[in-house]
Amino acid sequence: MIRDRGVAHRYAAALFGAALSRKALNEVDGDIRGLAKLYEKEPGLQTFLEAPNVLDADKEKFIRAVLGGRVSELVLQFYLLMLKKKRVQHLPLVFDPFERLVEHHMGMERAEVTTAIPMPAAQAEELQKRLETLTGKKVSLVTRVDPKILGGAVVTVGGKILDGSVRYRLDRLRDELLAAKVH
Repeated sequence: MIRDRGVAHRYAAALFGAALSRKALNEVDGDIRGLAKLYEKEPGLQTFLEAPNVLDADKEKFIRAVLGGRVSELVLQFYLLMLKKKRVQHLPLVFDPFERLVEHHMGMERAEVTTAIPMPAAQAEELQKRLETLTGKKVSLVTRVDPKILGGAVVTVGGKILDGSVRYRLDRLRDELLAAKVH
């Protein structure tokens, strides 16, 4: 099915607004984080919810059975609304924008750090402290591993990309060598 990030952002903003107005932001945030982990562990869940051969009534019963009593009533109703509005395919895309709204509300900044090998916890903690000093905000660090960068790190924070990867340096060196005039 086609997934539209714009639709997901609107639903994330609506859920955020509803949670904020009901003074349930922490509870809903915890529920959404838990559901994001569930989706990572169980990709078949989304496949089931999108299956055209499964009746919506059966999907609703399933959602109530799985989520009822385990998540806040607001999150349960949110899921059911997305099902009713035929927007269930956008559910996995709602998690990240919702988390970003919560982080922004709490005065936090998300920093995404990509390294060639897993970053040791002590190094990640030191980087987080430096980024907090740099941004003046509490930083939530998200780490990723991508061996293609060869070494170093690529940090994305506050809409800025700080590329200290070996791959970037090698590419720049290659460009300089190709642009150099040989006499």
